[in-house]
Amino acid sequence: IRLMDNPKSPFRIKWRYFFLGYVALSGLSFLSLQGGNKADFALDIPTINEEKKTVLYLGDPLMDNQVVLSELLDSYNVIEVEYEASSFKQIADLISQYQDSLYLEDIHVIGEGIGGSIAVHLVSANDSAFSSLALISANGIDELELLGGYYLNHAIYNVRRAFGYFLKYGIPHFGLFERVDTIILRNEIQFKSDQRLIRDLFPGIKIPARVYHLSNAKIGEDVSAEHARLLPQSELFILDNYGELASDYRTFLTEVENGSATDRSQVSNFAEQQSLAPFDPSNGIKVEGRALLILMLVIIISTFVSEDLTCIGTGLMIARGLIGFTPGVVACLLGIFIGDILLYLSGRWLGANALNRVPLKWFISEKDIQLSYHWFEAKGPAIIIASRFIPGSRFPTYFSAGAIRANFGTFILYFGIASLIWTPILVGLAVLLGQEMIGYFTIYQDYALWVLVGVLILLFFLFKIIIPLFTFKGRRLFVGKLKRIIHWEFWSPYLLYAPVLLYAVFLWVKHRSISLVTLVNPGFKDGGFIKESKVQILDSINEKQVVANYSFISSELKQDEKIDHLNEFLRTHKLDYPIVIKPDVGERGRGVHIIESISEARQVLQQDIDLIVQEYVAGKEFGVFYYRFPNDEKGKIFSVTRKEYMNLTGDGKHTLEYLILKDPRAVCLAQIHFEQHIDELFTIPGKGTEIPLVRIGTHARGSIFLDASGLITPALTKRIDEISKTINGFYFGRYDIKVPSEEDFKNGENLTVLEVNGVTSEATHIYDPKYSFVFAVRTLMKQWRIAYEIAEEVKRVYPSLKAPGPGHILSLLR
Repeated sequence: IRLMDNPKSPFRIKWRYFFLGYVALSGLSFLSLQGGNKADFALDIPTINEEKKTVLYLGDPLMDNQVVLSELLDSYNVIEVEYEASSFKQIADLISQYQDSLYLEDIHVIGEGIGGSIAVHLVSANDSAFSSLALISANGIDELELLGGYYLNHAIYNVRRAFGYFLKYGIPHFGLFERVDTIILRNEIQFKSDQRLIRDLFPGIKIPARVYHLSNAKIGEDVSAEHARLLPQSELFILDNYGELASDYRTFLTEVENGSATDRSQVSNFAEQQSLAPFDPSNGIKVEGRALLILMLVIIISTFVSEDLTCIGTGLMIARGLIGFTPGVVACLLGIFIGDILLYLSGRWLGANALNRVPLKWFISEKDIQLSYHWFEAKGPAIIIASRFIPGSRFPTYFSAGAIRANFGTFILYFGIASLIWTPILVGLAVLLGQEMIGYFTIYQDYALWVLVGVLILLFFLFKIIIPLFTFKGRRLFVGKLKRIIHWEFWSPYLLYAPVLLYAVFLWVKHRSISLVTLVNPGFKDGGFIKESKVQILDSINEKQVVANYSFISSELKQDEKIDHLNEFLRTHKLDYPIVIKPDVGERGRGVHIIESISEARQVLQQDIDLIVQEYVAGKEFGVFYYRFPNDEKGKIFSVTRKEYMNLTGDGKHTLEYLILKDPRAVCLAQIHFEQHIDELFTIPGKGTEIPLVRIGTHARGSIFLDASGLITPALTKRIDEISKTINGFYFGRYDIKVPSEEDFKNGENLTVLEVNGVTSEATHIYDPKYSFVFAVRTLMKQWRIAYEIAEEVKRVYPSLKAPGPGHILSLLR
């Protein structure tokens, strides 16, 4: 079908000019920023007054407050640190190197913001070299920052870092974003650091300590409280401004210097034990206020990437206590609501034509749209509710709803109802499972990522497999998958040919050549090994009356020329539709189409590949595998396969989709049948109506292959032998033959050859359901042994023939 094409958008402006302008401005902005300040490591060391004590200030790149330092300048040597983009530990190690080179001792250390984490690393590594430690609204407690976990937090650091680089290089600002370098630097430091290690450093800090928390700080008060717990010799002071902090800090320094400040050796056993206790998850992050709005916004945006995974992730955050159930569900609903409306509007604005262009064609196929189109046409708005519960159907369904201009109000109503049902269920189940698993995050910190992966896999299994089983279609598709697993005839060819390939290696060694087998049919290019031209092989059959009429259509022809060529073919051979169009180079029935009209032919002929147009021959189809040794007068038929096309019978009540799912054989390849009958899938065939489900004799597309070796007769063998001898240089391969009746076939009469396949063709009777995998492998091994033996004899009969090198074979397999 051809979906509705939308009229040209009034906003269809030459966007390329805007893009070029953007690139030019970005380039100029980038050049203007070159030579600016680069984040390096440095210590701002004043002239050292040996009569003064030294204060080492480790600040935060985003904090620019000098109140505390200015209060100290008259009484202390104040050293500030300018950071490079390294981890907390690496920065601390660099500071230690400077400290040793300057021979500084008895230093008071202040750590503010992320500087607090650096200070903890520095002091814990050499506690005796420092006199005191003060933490000012410091971070460093992994469980109390952002989303409360190493991997989740680092994902946000990475996003923030990328956003910073985008601000710097992606937006032409010519230096107007003054703080962008410090934003990037801060997130680089956090991204390169492992805050899980910091908690274990606190027991090594014995010197007096004090923890300050400013009431207007971005760091939560609970973080400062946790620092105070981990440093039992410290006190927690919650202050309103830096002025109060500076005054108290001078008092603290005085206490340290006169020996009245408490160090770790003076704390009670109870306080010491409390500091060593593990983190209590119930005290974890509970976002509120602006932080809650930001997190909800993150959830809303995340639904645009994956609605189900976002709901699952939100459920896990609810289980951790990071966000409440109501705001979590509301955020998911808003994201889903906005995203689905955008899908509808994109389908309405872009239409079906956009499917053939990047990037949409990467995510959704035209067949998906066609399927949803017919589904929508047949079922109406109710399918919007069903699509919410069927994995993979939302995108094409909602896009096609817009493409066919379905009523917007009806669309909102139905998908809103579906979302209100589905979202709380999905989030709620994730919460229940998450609460069971959440304890393991604390107990097994080193395995937290694997626990999270395990939960996601479990939830994916639940929502993608278990829940669909509650629908008839989901259950039948699952049955089809099981049948494809149990019955080897549906397995991947790679599994079938793995043991055959090992046997082929033995044959290579035995015959001392990997490519000898390509000589088995010297009249075919590479013996018909792979990528052989069907037209060239059919052209080589001298007895033309046994070949179905055909003609080659080059990919170099224009569309109109292809149509003219097709019409000339029909006139020459006095044919009418249906006809067959297929690739000149192809295998396993890929790209074979039975064409019923000129409009269908136009669509197929749009392909940019060489094609064959061939008359459609009615009757029964057989695969006849034949071989003959060059020195033998007569050949043999190795196998005969009866190809049975599948038919379904309508009951006047159910759709074709239902009949496919219900049939025990058709359900095995249900998705293939859905694609082949996409236009009729939701129609209801009349009672007793025969529906030809498969019309092409290809096992991979649904035909049933049965062993018909019992039909081999001397008359059939003689006739196949006669045809084969008219093909120059043909000794080994398979015919695809149509014949009016089985009796004609046994008598070798009225045979029509559709194709002749070369050395890599299969004896397809192995796909008879009665045969085992072992039987199939042994038959293929025998087939290849005969091929090598014939090729060996061909080489003796025609000594001038040379097998191609291994490199040529590998080039064919690319």
